[in-house]
Amino acid sequence: MQARELLAKKHEAQALMSEMECTTQAFEEAQEQNIRLLQQLKEKDDANFKLMSERIKSSSIHKLMQEENALLQSQVNSLSTENTRLMGQVALLEEREKTSEASVKALEREMSLKLQTMDLHKSKAVEGVLAVQEAEVRLGESENKLQAAQKALQAKAEQCEREVNNLHRVQEEVGSLKRRVEKYKSRDWSVGGGDEVLLEEIKTYKVKLNCPCCSTRRKDTVLTKCFHVFCAECIRSRYDSRLRKCPKCGAAFGANDFHKIYLS
Repeated sequence: MQARELLAKKHEAQALMSEMECTTQAFEEAQEQNIRLLQQLKEKDDANFKLMSERIKSSSIHKLMQEENALLQSQVNSLSTENTRLMGQVALLEEREKTSEASVKALEREMSLKLQTMDLHKSKAVEGVLAVQEAEVRLGESENKLQAAQKALQAKAEQCEREVNNLHRVQEEVGSLKRRVEKYKSRDWSVGGGDEVLLEEIKTYKVKLNCPCCSTRRKDTVLTKCFHVFCAECIRSRYDSRLRKCPKCGAAFGANDFHKIYLS
């Protein structure tokens, strides 16, 4: 009896062990299936996230493309307007080109006429050059005659100037002699008076030896234009200050018109 119960319990235990093994195996299979499902769910979530990212990126790209399309449309409109304006300018330029061609043809005709006129003027110019050369020859002859006449006139003028200067000098000497004569007539020629006259005469001659400009230095330079005599310092001073006229008679002189003289 006990043996049967033990055998029954043993069979029952074996059935339970078999059932536990089946249950454990089913649990492991269910756990593996859950792991696979979780993995599939994770893969689907990753795929959905990726799809969402791509959708957001596509939306952003679509928006950028729309903006770029609007910008391109605006540029197309601007280019269309510019093209219309350029076409108008091209038409205007074509019209101007036609006008220019007509003007060029008119200018060519005018140039042809001017060339003909120029040839005529050239022939006249050659004739004019020959006439000018002939006139230049005549002018050269006239200039030679004029130069000869000027030289003769200059020589006569210099001669007249010398004669005038000589006349002034003679007049000065005559005046001086008259003054001396008057002085001699008014003098007392009694005894003792003659010495006084001689002393005064010597004093007068000494004064005449001094320069009439500065009255201090001796006369040592003569002006060859008028033959008046002064000191070299006064003449050089007047020459350097461009007052190049004789202090006595006003005759003009140059660098070669005054020379040193020696009174011994």
